[in-house]
Amino acid sequence: MLANTEPKQVVRGFYAEVINRRDVNAIDRFLTEDFRHNGELRGRAGQRQAVAAFLTGFSDLHHEILIILAERDLVSAYQRWTGTHDGEFMGRAPTGRLVSFTSTAILQVCGDEIAQAWDVVDVSLASQLS
Repeated sequence: MLANTEPKQVVRGFYAEVINRRDVNAIDRFLTEDFRHNGELRGRAGQRQAVAAFLTGFSDLHHEILIILAERDLVSAYQRWTGTHDGEFMGRAPTGRLVSFTSTAILQVCGDEIAQAWDVVDVSLASQLS
C-alpha cells in the first residue's frame, strides 16, 4: 500500500483484491497483525481462514459496495454479496443456489491497514442456505 492512502481507498482495495480477485494473501497488505473482527482478536491468519471459508462455500462470490462513508479513521460500507453456494459453508452442504445478501461494516483504518471491523450480515443468508 502507499503511505497515507485515504481510508475509503484502503477499504475498497481490501474487498476488490481479497474478495473479488480471491487473493487471500493480500490480507497481509491490508490488515494489521492484531486485526480484530467484532471484538475478536483474529489477526491476519484468523481472517484469512474466515475469508477462505466464504470463498470455499461460494466459489464465484462477488462483493459490491453500495454506500461508503468515512469520518477520520472510520469507514462505513453498506455492501451486497452474491454467489453460488457450491461448497460447504458453516457446516451446510452445497445447495447450488445463487444467494444474495447485504451487510454493513464499520472498519477502523490505521495508516494504510484495517485494524478493526464490525460487521452485521443480513439474516436472509441463513434462510437462503436452508
